[in-house]
Order: sequence, then C-alpha cells, then structure tokens
Amino acid sequence: MELEVGKVQKPELLAPAGNMEALMAAVENGADAVYLGGKLFSARHYADNFDDQEMKEALAYSQPRGVKIYVTVNTLLDKRELESAVRFIYRLTQQGINAVIVQDLGLLKILREVLPQLEIHASTQMTVHNSAGCRFLEKHGVKRVVLAREVSLNNIKNIRQKTDIELETFVHGALCISYSGQCLMSSMIGGRSGNRGRCAQPCRMTYRLVDEKGRELTDKTFGLHLLSPRDLNMLDCLPQLVEAGVRAFKVEGRMKRPEYVATVTRIYRQVLDRYWENPEHFFVTEREQKELEQIFNRQFTTGYFFGNPGRDLMSYKRPNNRGLFLGRVTGYNAGTKQAIIRLEEPLRRGDGIEVWVSRGSRVGTTVEEIWWKGQKTEEAPAGAEVVLPLTRKVEKGDRVFKTYDRELMARAHKSYSGPGSRKIKVNAMVRAKEGEPLRIELTDPAGRKASAETQFLGEKALKHPLTEEVIRRQLERLGNTPFELGHLEAEIIGNIMVPLSEINKARREAVARLEELRAEEVRLPTVPRAEFEERLQKVLVEVSDQKRPRTKPLLSVVVGDIASLEAALDSGADRIYFGGEQFRSKPPITNRELEEAVEKCRALGKEAVLVMPRIWHEDQVASMVSDLRQVATWHPDGIMVGNLGSLQLVRETCPQIRIFGDYPLNVFNDHAALFMAEEGIYSITLSPELNFEQLKELSLPVDISLECLVHGFIPLMISEYCAVGAILGERTEGTPCRQVCYQGRFGLKDRMNFIFPLESDQYCRMFVFNPKELCLIEDLPLFMDLGINSLRIEAKKESAEYVRRVVTAYRTAIDEAWQLRKDKGTLTKLKEELEKASAAGFTKGHYYRGVL
Repeated sequence: MELEVGKVQKPELLAPAGNMEALMAAVENGADAVYLGGKLFSARHYADNFDDQEMKEALAYSQPRGVKIYVTVNTLLDKRELESAVRFIYRLTQQGINAVIVQDLGLLKILREVLPQLEIHASTQMTVHNSAGCRFLEKHGVKRVVLAREVSLNNIKNIRQKTDIELETFVHGALCISYSGQCLMSSMIGGRSGNRGRCAQPCRMTYRLVDEKGRELTDKTFGLHLLSPRDLNMLDCLPQLVEAGVRAFKVEGRMKRPEYVATVTRIYRQVLDRYWENPEHFFVTEREQKELEQIFNRQFTTGYFFGNPGRDLMSYKRPNNRGLFLGRVTGYNAGTKQAIIRLEEPLRRGDGIEVWVSRGSRVGTTVEEIWWKGQKTEEAPAGAEVVLPLTRKVEKGDRVFKTYDRELMARAHKSYSGPGSRKIKVNAMVRAKEGEPLRIELTDPAGRKASAETQFLGEKALKHPLTEEVIRRQLERLGNTPFELGHLEAEIIGNIMVPLSEINKARREAVARLEELRAEEVRLPTVPRAEFEERLQKVLVEVSDQKRPRTKPLLSVVVGDIASLEAALDSGADRIYFGGEQFRSKPPITNRELEEAVEKCRALGKEAVLVMPRIWHEDQVASMVSDLRQVATWHPDGIMVGNLGSLQLVRETCPQIRIFGDYPLNVFNDHAALFMAEEGIYSITLSPELNFEQLKELSLPVDISLECLVHGFIPLMISEYCAVGAILGERTEGTPCRQVCYQGRFGLKDRMNFIFPLESDQYCRMFVFNPKELCLIEDLPLFMDLGINSLRIEAKKESAEYVRRVVTAYRTAIDEAWQLRKDKGTLTKLKEELEKASAAGFTKGHYYRGVL
C-alpha cells in the first residue's frame, strides 16, 4: 500500500505530562505535541499539573523544539468559575499555547465569542461518537474532536468521510469502563466528580455479580474487579488508524511517572516513523511490546476498535500494574528463606518482582541478591534457574512477574535528564574581520535565520589568531538548547583576534533569537487586552440577573413500557418521556404502540416526548434518521436528546419538532444553558451534580424552560461492556453472548454490600444504577421558588406499580407545595410512605452537598 500525499496525513503523536519532568520525557522521546493541565480546571486534578511559571517553562522548552502544547480545561465549570477560566485561558494564549481542550459547553460558547482565534479541541468528556456530533462542534469553530474510546475503526472511517474536523483517538493507556462524560458513579457515591477532575476510580474496586435476590453468581477464582478494564495498546494497529484518517494518536497518562511517558512515547514514535517510511514492511518488534508491557500494564486490549471484546476487555483479577511475566517458582527453602525461580526473561539486581501465590496475598520484593550456578551475580539470563531471598513462603508453580525493570527505567530517565537527544541541526555562517564585529548567523532546517554580533571589534592577533576550528568549538557548545551544529561556513579575513567570551555571548544571543522565531511560528495570534476585556464583559452580561418567578412545575416521568406510561397518565403526570433505550427486563415496545402512546397522551391533554438513545454510533445513523422521520409523522410534543449528535440530527432531519435536552448534555452553568437555548432546545434538564446553592445563582431568562431530577434510581454509568453478558453470557472477542440478561435481573454488590442494579438495552449496553433512590419530595417548595419549570421522576426500569405509587405521591406533593403552606407535614408523610417501599433507602443526591 502506498500512502497518497494529500489524502492521508502523518498523525500527530500526542503525549501526556503531569509535571515538567514528564513533559521533558515526552519531548525528548519524540512527541509532536504534549497535553497538560494547569493548576485549575483540569480533568486530572490529582496530577502535579503546571502553575504559571511552570507553564512558561514548558512552552519555552517545547516550542523551540517544534512541539505543541495543548492545555486541558476539560471539566464542568460552575458559574462563578467561568470568568476565571476564561482569564486563565487568555493568559495561556498570551504565553503562546497552541490549543485548549474543553468539555463545558458554556466555556465553549464564551471562548468562541471572546477568543475567536483560539484553537479548541473537544475533550472525550463531551462523549462525541458520531459524525453529527462532529458536525455540530465543527459548526461552532472546534478544530479537533477527541472521539469516545468506544468508537470502532469502521465508524471512524465513516465519520472521517462526513466531516472535515480533525479526529483524535486514544492509542495507549488506561480505559474508562463508562463512556467518558457520562459517569456519575464516583460523584454520587463518593462526592468526587469525574466531570470535575476528581474521579475516585470506583471501577477499579471489587464487586460481586448477584441476582435479584442478592445471591452471588461468581466466585473469587473468577476475579472480583468486575468493572476494571485492561489497558489499551494499539501499537500493532497503527496502520489501520492512519488509513482511517485519524489525525492525532493520544497516549493516556497524566498521572503516570516520567519514565512511563518516556518509554511509551519513544516506542510509538519509532513504530509510527517506521510505518510512515515503509508502509509495505510494517512491523513491531517483540522487544517493543515487552517494554510496553514492562513499564505498565493491566494486560492489554485493543478496546472497541474491532468490535465489543466482552470479557477480553477486562482485568478481573488485578486493577493495577501486573508487570512482565518472569517465570515460575520451582522450589522454596523455608530454612534459608530462599525461592528458586526458573526465568523466562532476564533478571537484574535492583529489579522488582511479585509472586502471585496460590494462597494469601501477593508477595513483592526488590531483588537484592541473585544466585545462579552457586555464584552471586548481578544479572541472570532467560532460561536460568536462580535463587532469590524471599522471606514469605511461596509454592512450587506460583507465577512470578517483574514489576520494575531497573535498566529500562534508567534508560528512560537518561533520555530526558541529560542534555537531550531531540536536537535540531542548524547551519552557521560566521564572518570576522579586523575592525568589524564578529557576526554569527544560524539557519534551521526550515530556513529560519537568526543572527547576532559581538560588541567587540576584531583586532589584529598578536599570538593566537582566530581559526575555523576555534569557532567550531565555541558554536558546538549548545548544551541544553534544542540545537546542534551542522555545517559551518567561516569567513575569517586576516589575522585577527576576538575574545572567546564575546563569541559565546553572540552565540547565545543568536540561539535565543532562533528559539523565539521557532516558537512564534506555532503560536496563535493574540487579542489585545483591551479588546479581550470588552468582549468578555459583553458576554458576561448576556446572563440576565433577573430572578425567575415562583413557578408551579410540571410533573415529568420517564417510563420504560406501555403499562408504566398508562400508570403515569392515570396518576397525574403532565409530561411523559418514552422510547429510546429498551431495557431487556421490559416487554419490547413496537412502533405502533409508541404511536398509540402519543395519541393517548394527546387525548388526555398531556405532553408526549419521544426519547432518542443516549448513545448511537455511525453505523446506526440510517436507522436513527428513519426513526426520526417516522416519529415526526406522529406529531409528538417533542424529542429528547442526550448527546450533541442527536441534537444535530434532529435539527437536520425534523427541524419543526421541539427539542428537549436531557441531563447527559451536562448543562452545569448559565452559559451552557444559553448555548443550548440558542441551539433551539426548548427545555433543558440541568446536571444532577448541581446543588441548591448553584441553582439559586442561575440567572436565566424565563423563556428558557428548566427541568430537574427529583426522584428515582439514577443511572451512574453507561457502558458498551456488559458485565452480565461477559461473565454469565460468556461473551468474548470471538464468542457471542448467550443473552442471559433475558433470564432475570442482576446487580453488582460492592464492599459495603450495596447492590447497584444493572440493566441491558437493545444495543447490549449496560446501565449501572445508583442503589439509593433519589427523593426530593420534601424539597419541592425550593424548586418552585427557583422557578424550575418541570420536575422529573426517573422510572425507566421500574414497574407500573412503582410509577403509579411515586407519581401519585408527587402529584399530591406539587399541588400541596404550590399552596404556600408552611407546614411540611403532608410532604413528610408522603416521603415516609414512599420510603417504606424503598429497599436501599433514599438519597438527596447532590442537591445539598454538590461537587465543588
């Protein structure tokens, strides 16, 4: 295969940096760009990150070496943070960053108006997974989209054909089990929001799969880390990604140590370059793969690029680094406390090992002594049988893994801690003549020129005249600069002398000017401060400061079957949401039944809103368009969308229908709500991570209809991986699922014995629900005082009996609260009645504790 010039670009290799050492590691090992976070507004809150001075140092180090810097501002932002975030980004543009990566739609709106020249990349936290979502963002000036990790290779190809926006994909590192931007698990159970950069990684904890009676369905031998994915490794698959039109290959790892960044970047650099130079003879060496495995792995997977791998995606037995398989124990001497191990890989003193024992916890140690053939040695080769001190007993046959390779780490550290290996050859012209300053001109490979002169005028030499060799020695002293001397052309006229200190000073000035020239070429144009301030103030006052009037809210209900819809109508619901995901625990709903449901709602004077699936991929776009066109003929009161692609597709397909925005759009502030309203969304469901104080501070025009969730079991994750299908259905990369999900209801039991209910939909996606039931029935007056237009009950997975009971209670509660009665006795009694039927108890979610 030959790469066609103009059709396929060489992808950018994008590496992570959590601190300055990691940045140097990325740059020196071949990254084309580095993404990093500032001290604020970054989705890796627990990385070291960069303060203002460190950011300047990062830019000064990277850009002269031709490496771009992208700054992550990829969290949801509170109203009070938006102005600070925009000012922070403005400072970054003044310093010369190349792009900013964002999640928050309100921030996107402001940046497009205030800093229109800024290059914006849409974070994977935006959950963009189809071409319609890409078109939406392209329309709003976004240059690049970091696609959801769940997008397949075929769908990437299809998306590439339908949009000009740059596509970026992850190629290596940790995977989230949930769609990024759609996970509330850490937030709801621990108060640490992944959307705010504080994920506590509950997916790496232990769980047991149970049935609806709480009986465990797997044993410990299977493994207890049922939500812990392996690490992504696409090294062997780089050609397919290049041919698919991926513009940037992203390595995950801002929390990883610099040696990890150095090793992974180096290997991907050399393999990508090897392919680009000779695509017909692409190969990856065994050593390259082993070094990736050694530096960090939870086992490797190609993720969803080639389909749903089921249980082959997962690392059920271990949620952290397992290292490289080293060998097996062949014996243990309890008297001398020594283990005998037959090696399958070399072992050196100073390496770290871990024995996976048959009974008890794993045994880890740093190798202080190696005995081989009766002699103490510094290292032993593969195939050797060695004796190692090991204080804890191990058994014959136990597996041994090398978790730390001293030589690999030393080599990685050396790559960025010395003078640097990423050097740019510069040619030099030097002219020296008596009575004139010595002039140095440096030219880089792109033809950029920078020059400097000595203040000293050349004098006639009495002892040691200036020679080309003397000049070369001085110009070769480029140390920690990005440059190394290439060709030297020296014109020395006459027998002259110039002090070496003067030559060195001129060299430093020429180098500094060339560095600045190279940095300027990749920097974005900046906006003058006065103009920036004027634009920012204009945008900030767009948010009205008027208080929304007290409102009697509509009662909305999400249902999952026709019986529940009828129960909701009978019990006093004003608006019914139905359609979208069809849970396997429910009877299937036909299109005819959906149409009749719309007619039934209309006959009773109730609103009927059809729901689009939260997730749909490019290979489903034809069916989505067909469904939308059919739904339009039923004349529902609206269509609810939960991702940007759905919003774009509805506007393109049936623009006459009202659009309702669901909470997965993550509307967290006024400007995000205004953005959605400007895009034609009639009603906006606010993020369930907002608290009452934040809701009070929202200042939005009364014509923007707002909805809040007040009751039900909230989905905490949506995942292409299905635990039931993978574990009980035995789904693997090559084996289809046995569809056990039709045979009952299931859940995940955590260490605290809470059971998280599971549901599978018609696309075999898994929904993980909060075990505690949201209940705000006592707080309805607060919502009314805040001018919230609609209150929603989440009951998609619930029975008709549940819907009838809860809707009846909330209908009564809304009517009571609207009468301005100070006595909350009725509301308290209604809550108590509801609580009797709630097995796990109630929660108020984030309405009082928030995530700030």
